[in-house]
Amino acid sequence: MPSVHEFNPLAPETVECPYPFYKAMREEAPVYQVPGLGFFVVSRYEDIKEVVGDTERFSSNSGPGVVAAGATADPELEAILSQGYPGVNTLLTNDPPDHARYRGLVNKAFTPRRVTGMEASVRAIANELFEAFRHRGAVELVHEFAAPLPLTVIADALGVPRSDLWTFKRWSDDSVAPLSGFLTRERQLECARSIVEFQHYFAAKLDERRAAPQDDVLTDLINARLDGETPLDTAEMLSILQQLLVAGNETTTNLIASGMMLLCQNPEELARVQADPTLVPNVVEEALRSESPVQGLFRMAKVDTSVGGVPVPAGSRLVVMYASANRDEGVYPESERFDVCRDNARTHLAFGHGIHFCLGAALARLEASVAFEQLLQLKDWRFAPGKNDFAHVPSFILRGLKELHLEFAPA
Repeated sequence: MPSVHEFNPLAPETVECPYPFYKAMREEAPVYQVPGLGFFVVSRYEDIKEVVGDTERFSSNSGPGVVAAGATADPELEAILSQGYPGVNTLLTNDPPDHARYRGLVNKAFTPRRVTGMEASVRAIANELFEAFRHRGAVELVHEFAAPLPLTVIADALGVPRSDLWTFKRWSDDSVAPLSGFLTRERQLECARSIVEFQHYFAAKLDERRAAPQDDVLTDLINARLDGETPLDTAEMLSILQQLLVAGNETTTNLIASGMMLLCQNPEELARVQADPTLVPNVVEEALRSESPVQGLFRMAKVDTSVGGVPVPAGSRLVVMYASANRDEGVYPESERFDVCRDNARTHLAFGHGIHFCLGAALARLEASVAFEQLLQLKDWRFAPGKNDFAHVPSFILRGLKELHLEFAPA
């Protein structure tokens, strides 16, 4: 296996298949400072739990994506963004004590009762999408099922029309694209325009809810109150809505598609779960572990410190590479193997850890379980010959298939 020093983590071939790089790091340099880029990559399970669990030493307010060394402000980009609402650190990029206020207020809008109440709707949406292709014997799973399922669910939860569904998808894609480390300047400007468009759309929807409340997350955010805390203002709600829109569809889409890819790559595991559907929840966890939709997130050292015995100066950026932790051989024996019966699959870090544990984890698990239950009613799943290159959207942070062509016995 190549040495860790032979990999460029931002090279397209590494991003497309990062697992040999992660393995080399875990074995040779578990806390690895990437030459020329400056940031540290933390690759082992226990080290990552240490970093994300210690908000005294490490801050989430470090910028969410890859930032080129020596990067300077772009006046044109800033001019575009100035036409919208100011960016606010709310959930993903915030620290205590402010983070507790945002999390508490959003929890008021995203209660377990609301998620439980979504199940019937999730099943109805999944069934409608399923009925559209189950008689054909073939499906391009990403665009026909894995993307529209969670996207429709989150649109309904937010209380916005399904007719705008693919506009929401574009806004979501453009929100996460800057995290990738692979954008041209023109694409950066395009994404900025898209974000401003998103902000104005949802600001108008929030105004509508203030005038005419409904039973939806938008109204819940407006009405959310905590004793002694100020309500959310529009800029704060827009930041939260942007994160909910992204987390509510991008990651679940990638989970469903990668899970079906893994099952088709491992026909004995597919047969096992079709013979025993009670394994579906563990299929979800093992897919999250094996092909983590969020590969990693950034932190910043607040003080001079060390991780895994490696000195980390104050101000250093670190990537906690969840996808590597989820294949740590010390935690998951035969970690490269997809095992639907793995007894500790649920201990993965795909949803993060600590105060930033994913707010939508319960909904993602519900959607993915419903998706697999629906899809696995069909038999003889296989890859469509000659149609798949298994290419992923280029991103250092997120991992998702561009498309997945499958065939099955029509029903």
